[in-house]
Amino acid sequence: MTALDIHTQVAVSALTGSERTVALYASDMPDRFRAGSVEPSQVAAWIVQGAERIGLEELHRRAEFFYGHRLLEMSNLVPVDVQARHEQQYPKARRLFRAHQTAAGSLWRDPMTPETLARNLAAEVDGECPCRGTRSIPLWMDEDAFVSRACPVHGRATARQQRTGVTL
Repeated sequence: MTALDIHTQVAVSALTGSERTVALYASDMPDRFRAGSVEPSQVAAWIVQGAERIGLEELHRRAEFFYGHRLLEMSNLVPVDVQARHEQQYPKARRLFRAHQTAAGSLWRDPMTPETLARNLAAEVDGECPCRGTRSIPLWMDEDAFVSRACPVHGRATARQQRTGVTL
């Protein structure tokens, strides 16, 4: 398969927000530019370029890890080893932030297809998840009570599957 074959197979609308973020990070997108100063066609070209560089299978895998990290980060539950792997994968935090912002902006210009929307919330943890596969994270326990919370990665997927019947 040549780069041209991959280019014709990649449609920006077929990529989730996380996949677009990862693709932009891997592309020739500059680290700094003013919001609104870049044409939407240039953003789409960077997304396609990054997807070509990584390959679609690896792009999907990295995007699931990226989104899993994001969910854990928003809940302040990122394990040290998962954070270390994330920082190794994305050593330029500002570039990652810019890629995430730019990917979000691309979603209104190139909306996701229904098939892409169905897998948009796919997330995984690059290492051991705090729930250790139980889908819940214990907060505290004594002889009278046990308090836990749903895992932001695996608990959400379970709730979504039950609610919509969609398998991730």
